[in-house]
Amino acid sequence: MYDAAFGLAATLYAVSGVMLLLQLARGPTIAVTRLGPWVLLAAAAVHLGLDVRYWLTPGGGPFAGIRPSLSTLALLGAGGYFALRQARPRFDVVGAFVAPLALFMLLASRHSNDTTAAPLGALTVLHVASVIIGTGAFTVAFAVALAYLLQERQVKQKRLRGLFQRLPPLDVLDEVGFRFVAVGLPVLTLGVVTGLMVIARTAARAASFETWQRTVGLAVWVLFAGVLGLRIVAGWRGRRPAIGTVLGYAGVIAVLVGYYLRGLHA
Repeated sequence: MYDAAFGLAATLYAVSGVMLLLQLARGPTIAVTRLGPWVLLAAAAVHLGLDVRYWLTPGGGPFAGIRPSLSTLALLGAGGYFALRQARPRFDVVGAFVAPLALFMLLASRHSNDTTAAPLGALTVLHVASVIIGTGAFTVAFAVALAYLLQERQVKQKRLRGLFQRLPPLDVLDEVGFRFVAVGLPVLTLGVVTGLMVIARTAARAASFETWQRTVGLAVWVLFAGVLGLRIVAGWRGRRPAIGTVLGYAGVIAVLVGYYLRGLHA
């Protein structure tokens, strides 16, 4: 039963991604592509049902290890997309960037291994939860930043039909991306602080790989803090914050891949 539901959720994410990519590329000329957001909603609903079932098991929870955390992150990304779609017009097509990420995280959660992990302490759970929730906000900011860079290219090439008309205006994309980074950074900051507290409490020497992960994690925080700070202080807008967001999210993915590989071989 679980395998069938997991396969259904993954299939729906994949189908919605294809539909939304077609809608982004070709518009409503293929009528069925307009169902893309609804298929993505169905995928998230099936996915949520799977996760709730796990959360109710002894020792389970949305942040009880790398497997549920990756799965929760996929749900947060999808949820952020639907919140954005509800609040703003012309954001349907941004789901073309969100659906593949949600599918990737769902599949990754399937193949990580938390069965041998010891129960996490409250401080560690707070650390993991903060990092994952912050990353959920950055996932949407990343999707919006990609849409911004794509739309900017359309403007520079003076292609003012087709794709240009399907994507939101540049100023709207810029503002929305800023707001999601502004939400994610304070939560990630809590994750960084609690992570340092966990390290101080355990007083254990980290392996070189773990040290690399922490270094990249801190670099990600610095990068997003720079994107936000330069926007507020120096008035940065447009392309540079979008590129900073994309680079920051690439660092986030690198850290998550590191945790995934550790969980895979636990």
